[in-house]
Amino acid sequence: MAGGGRLGAVVELRARLFLRRLRGKGGTAEGIALGLLFLLAIPGSLVFASLVGSGSHRAALLRSGPGVALSLSAIFFGVWQTWTAVSLSLADRDALDLRRFLAYPIAPGRVYAFGLATSVLGDPFALFWLIVLGGVLAGAAFARPGAWVLVLALALALFSAATLALVTLLQEIGARLSRSRHFRMLMLGLAIVGWALLASAGLAWTRDPAAAIAVLRRYQWIAFPPALVTAAARHLYADDIRGALPFLALLAVAAVACGLCAYRVALGTARAGGEGGAPVQGSDRPGLLARLDPLLEKELRFLSRSPLLRLYVLLLPVIAGSVAWKVGSRPSAVAVELGGALPLLGVAAYAHLVTQPFWLNAFGWDRGGARLLFVAPLDGAAVLRAKNRAATLAAATLFAFSAITVLAVGPAVPSWALAGAVVLHLGIAPALQALGNVVSVWNPRPAAFGAQRGGHVAPVSAFAGMSIVSACGGLFALPVLVAVRLEQPWIMAAGWAVLGLAALAVYRATLPATARFLARRQEELLAAVCGDDA
Repeated sequence: MAGGGRLGAVVELRARLFLRRLRGKGGTAEGIALGLLFLLAIPGSLVFASLVGSGSHRAALLRSGPGVALSLSAIFFGVWQTWTAVSLSLADRDALDLRRFLAYPIAPGRVYAFGLATSVLGDPFALFWLIVLGGVLAGAAFARPGAWVLVLALALALFSAATLALVTLLQEIGARLSRSRHFRMLMLGLAIVGWALLASAGLAWTRDPAAAIAVLRRYQWIAFPPALVTAAARHLYADDIRGALPFLALLAVAAVACGLCAYRVALGTARAGGEGGAPVQGSDRPGLLARLDPLLEKELRFLSRSPLLRLYVLLLPVIAGSVAWKVGSRPSAVAVELGGALPLLGVAAYAHLVTQPFWLNAFGWDRGGARLLFVAPLDGAAVLRAKNRAATLAAATLFAFSAITVLAVGPAVPSWALAGAVVLHLGIAPALQALGNVVSVWNPRPAAFGAQRGGHVAPVSAFAGMSIVSACGGLFALPVLVAVRLEQPWIMAAGWAVLGLAALAVYRATLPATARFLARRQEELLAAVCGDDA
């Protein structure tokens, strides 16, 4: 009872802080933006829920057979892969900092479970995937009502819990490893091994697709959430509830084990002092970059130590390589040139999307150190320019590693697509940075120096970022329409180059005005990133 009462105090504290944030300055806009994010997630999730529901409906009517097995595998592995990729590379949940509660007489396991539950409830992406899984259940229930639907609902709930537990474990491990001095070497080794495995998988598929499928079936249990729920669902759709129970039991045990491991890693990280990076020993002599542009050197040093960016360098190439490998393994599904171009063009834009915490909340990472940017005799335009260049270099690094993976494991990429991807990536950056500067100054938020902790971007800034990316994407889609109309793919690269030069000119022209806006917002910015919530 005492433990429950103490946890109730934590719940009350979180609720009071949330209400105080909503009642404070800008709180109404933040609440509206958070609500809009949920409202935007619902229509899209309903579309995907109808698609997977249709597949589930057909599988329930057929009961068994190769078509049923293929449909269920496609549904669960597709949902799991996308859910995991988005959660690891893009989603930004407002998680609870366990380190701050270790001094209180509250069981840390209860606090961690509560923080994880609240972060999931406040995540629009989690709602999206839960609605999609609801489509699976609705399609099956509409096709064949019965008691088996209740067991299927249990299977979907266990699948969701296992996926969330595995994602949380990967985030906690990534955050913990990123604090180590040897993380860079470990990350490089894992990346090389991963790229080699993807390349060998692509070659194996090209030489013998049947043998490659047999190998994938053998190692599918590594991705245990979709593998176990697919095995259980095959029995359920065939009216064999008893045969599904062992797989459901294994799924429950694996979900609990992942959750406990994630908690132990998080507890160890909290007791070790949190997520801050270890001090970096260096020479007293400044390097060439420090002499040429000390602000840029400072920003690059920070980004090179950021656990979030280090995790992206490891994950994004794997995600890009997986997409390219899937496209290459189905050459009849899309045109050959288009199949080679789409993954590369997609990752050119996606690299900017995953780095949006650095260009939508540029000052939130400075925390208390932001005062030095205003105490020192620095030009605001120079500060913004250094932050923009560092974020652009970070996105370019992600794009370079991902492009190498796509070229290694995917189908042949035409020359126009390779040139277009480079021009698109470089050309859209000034437009994103110019608008991101305004959001960074207008709505700053203290950001945690870690990979698994959420709150890197405020809901208002996240909504503004979605609008910025959509507007820039629509603008850079115009050359695509012209190229399709004239059947000349090189027009895309030329059009993107023109738009990129125009965006760069607008960026340079508006930078002084943004710097003046920064000077006017100095007190509000420092209060936000250096205040009590920081």
